[in-house]
Amino acid sequence: MKMTRRLTLLFLCATLNIFAADTYVKTIPLWPGTPPGAKEGDAAKAQVVATAIKQGNQQPVSKNRRNIRVPIMDVYIPTKEKNTGVAMVIYCGGGYGAVCIGSEGLSVKKFLNDNGIAVFMVSYRCSPFNHPVPLWDAQRAMRIVRSQAKEFGIEPNKIGAMGFSAGGHEAATLSVHYHKPFGYKPIDAIDKVSARPDFSCLIYPVISMRKELTHAGSRRNLLGANPSDDLVAELSNDEQINKNTPPAFLAHGTADNAVKPENSKRYHEACKKHGVATKLVLVEGGKHGPAMLNGKPSIRNTKDEYIDSMLKWIIEIAGKQPVDGKQANNT
Repeated sequence: MKMTRRLTLLFLCATLNIFAADTYVKTIPLWPGTPPGAKEGDAAKAQVVATAIKQGNQQPVSKNRRNIRVPIMDVYIPTKEKNTGVAMVIYCGGGYGAVCIGSEGLSVKKFLNDNGIAVFMVSYRCSPFNHPVPLWDAQRAMRIVRSQAKEFGIEPNKIGAMGFSAGGHEAATLSVHYHKPFGYKPIDAIDKVSARPDFSCLIYPVISMRKELTHAGSRRNLLGANPSDDLVAELSNDEQINKNTPPAFLAHGTADNAVKPENSKRYHEACKKHGVATKLVLVEGGKHGPAMLNGKPSIRNTKDEYIDSMLKWIIEIAGKQPVDGKQANNT
């Protein structure tokens, strides 16, 4: 009997420790009601998601997702003791055909939370949606985070955008086109808040939509089969950088055959050309995709880490953001 009670107590303690370590706070729908650019049937799906969230039945995304019709954002806040006030809005990859939160996002979420950085994991719309719908979701996510910074215990001028692969293109597009509506018409006060990231972290990112550089599947899913030359140029983000582009950290494997490392190199060089703070880590022998190395997120097929360099860079860059928050309000 005593042994049974002891085992029960140990089980309860272990369970409590698991939940205590879970930094999940809540899930937020990106749009009130039907999302802009919705397809047939999406209004009803949005209502189902809204009801689940309101009733507390919505669980955080833990798997890779396809055919996202109702974009949402999972909120993970570090403990008060660890909280640095810095936040990261994360856009996982998947060739604009999926959002790979399970394979790419969760390990990075844990690392960032463990180091005092709040994480906002975005399930944004991709195929069958084309540009500009994914960007609308990216902009909206950033605006929500900034508009509710006080509630989340973060600084409104220390909010970064992080993306992997096609999600890196999403984060980079947000970084250069944060202020462009692309046909979107504001619907509420949140849309008056700046969507500009204070910095970006782009990991093996798709940057260019030029055929010789891009990832063909990402280009096709985002721009369609026959995009105009103007659209290709506008969504080749290395060609859109200017002095107002947020500082950028980039990491890319030198043996990446899916997304050429030239993508990161060009973005890095364009940042330098325009006086934008930037750091590029080329991981020797690294291929495309995520892995774990020494218990930390890494790039596949490498013995080198990028994540510690990224963390150090984030802390340094976040410390340089204007304390009066003016930069965060620039639209």
